Amino acid sequence: MTAAASKAALRDRSGMDALLEVARAAAHAGAAVATSWAREPGRLRVEEKAASDDLVSQADREAEAAVRDVLESHRPEDAILGEEAPGRDGTSGILWAVDPIDGTTNYLYGRADWAVSVAAMDPLGQILAAVIAEPAIDRLTEARLGGGTWTNGRQIRLDPSRDLGRALVEVNLGTPDQRQRADALVAALVPRVRDLRRGGSAAAALAQVATGRADAYWGPGLQRWDAAAGILLVAEAGGVTGDASDERSAAWPASGNVLASRAGLFEPLQELISPVYPSGSTHHLE
Repeated sequence: MTAAASKAALRDRSGMDALLEVARAAAHAGAAVATSWAREPGRLRVEEKAASDDLVSQADREAEAAVRDVLESHRPEDAILGEEAPGRDGTSGILWAVDPIDGTTNYLYGRADWAVSVAAMDPLGQILAAVIAEPAIDRLTEARLGGGTWTNGRQIRLDPSRDLGRALVEVNLGTPDQRQRADALVAALVPRVRDLRRGGSAAAALAQVATGRADAYWGPGLQRWDAAAGILLVAEAGGVTGDASDERSAAWPASGNVLASRAGLFEPLQELISPVYPSGSTHHLE
């Protein structure tokens, strides 16, 4: 089989089912390590990265190593992009975007809003398979392109909504330079929606939207490891994903800004958010 034929085969149902099976195994492996460390938080070595709220611990690094071990053993020709370790090039055309503990600060404080996120993407940014594990609440949500979204073995289908005033919206304030827009974001949204939440984990928040525990999510300047898996979960559940400009696609948005919601809420939220985050103002891919 040629390289082109091999890549095309991954887009058929059996190929994507195989990717999802690997993603599930990898997420379980990462969750097991993270959960084990969560029982002994006093033993963890914790470091600050870019800022006091940008933390990394042994649990993050060991959980990512466990995820990578699964991916490398099953998919040795694939590329891997993870938060805590250097990326690995591949030859298959498949890229794995991995966040071993998205929401590390929550994790270290013993809060429940953290997640293990694993997604397989093609060279065009289309997300083919995705798993988000939320170990603190014993929930695993997964999807593959065209196969729907499933949580703990039950298929999820989001009802549309056109009532923005009853929408619970999860938000991320972004990097330190983006936080200066927080006042404007809150001012734009609070009078128009039911309420805002800021859980601190893009992966967990997107899993919540996909499973109806929130109605929408806005996160500027995200990395693929933060949100690629969650984008597919929302889209396959019948929601809408894209960014705050004109984009509306279940693929990774080139801006790195992620808007996801129930159908019917996406355009009204775009109209409120886009003046706060002009196109190109929060570009952040790597």
